[in-house]
Amino acid sequence: MNIFLTGASGFLGTALLRDLLLKGHSVTALVRPRHGTTVRHYLGCRLSEYDPELPLNKYLDKTLHVANGDVSHKNFGLNAKEYLHYANSADILIHNAATTVLDTDWKVYEQINIGGTREAIKFASHTRQKSIVQTSSAYVAGDRTDTVYEDQLDLAVGFRNNYERSKAISESDVRNAGATEGIRFMILRPSIIIGDTQSGRMSEDHHLFNFILRLFWARQMIYKRLNASRTQHDDRFRILGNVDVTKNFIPVDYVAHLISILIETKGAWGKSFHLTHPHPIRLGTLGTYIQRAMDWPGFTLCPMETTKDLSPLERRFFRTIKIYEQYFWDEPTFDQSQLKAVLGKRLTNPSPISQEAVNRLVRFVLEKFQSRKNIR
Repeated sequence: MNIFLTGASGFLGTALLRDLLLKGHSVTALVRPRHGTTVRHYLGCRLSEYDPELPLNKYLDKTLHVANGDVSHKNFGLNAKEYLHYANSADILIHNAATTVLDTDWKVYEQINIGGTREAIKFASHTRQKSIVQTSSAYVAGDRTDTVYEDQLDLAVGFRNNYERSKAISESDVRNAGATEGIRFMILRPSIIIGDTQSGRMSEDHHLFNFILRLFWARQMIYKRLNASRTQHDDRFRILGNVDVTKNFIPVDYVAHLISILIETKGAWGKSFHLTHPHPIRLGTLGTYIQRAMDWPGFTLCPMETTKDLSPLERRFFRTIKIYEQYFWDEPTFDQSQLKAVLGKRLTNPSPISQEAVNRLVRFVLEKFQSRKNIR
């Protein structure tokens, strides 16, 4: 197929773009302009970082073309001639661009997530197959804690933050376009996307990357104090959370693989899919894995009742991760009936979130932490 892809230089976008190229699709990647470099060079660097073995020269200007634009602008920031050329030559649009920041101003979500999706719907109406694949989020379920089905969407539920709300509104817009404008659509709802299965590689603006990085800073502060005091102290550091709640993490390469299969599956159109882990990890188990991976015996999770007993450093850390803490207490179950029915035997289970997997993620963050520390 000829595919127009937004968000191509993002965390998921880079992995997906690689898979699409390897499967023989022709892709035009929309990349937002960056100061000091061309969009072509920037995208090439992102692809090479994700897969150093990918032969970029084999694809550039052949089956990979790069468009300079921004989904938050009218017509993606393209001039009229470019816009119609890209739209009319594409079979489908995969709309993957969005801001994933959890705590910014609502106007940003309106402009990028909601406005960008409405521009994507308009673009899709000009494609050969009038088709849009929308990357949504499993967390459009908001604060529900029961079983959520793939075709359910309720804008009246409570949302933990405006990111969730904006993704729910965007998904609703795509569904409405399918019902009223004849746009063929597919909704993809990944859960919390984590690093690559083999390398643990994550984007440095990823939430889990940021969380683990903050833990390394806290650990460094604690051990510096212990070494300076020359007395026996424990290295205790507590994070508030429900050890029994599950967290649904899914590797980025697995999500990209599923998307590349679904877009080639006729029965997938007009449906929504939870791209989630069928066996989510318990938060308590994840905490133990992080403790071992960081070689930090004093790192533990504890209940909310412990708040009054937290140290100044623990309190400070708790305040800095407040936007993430809201996910530490409960989570729904994400049903995958439609995904299983559509893909059948082609649906393979993702790798488990094991100690080895967490080791890879932590090791990747540690390398970045050490480089940042050396710079400072």
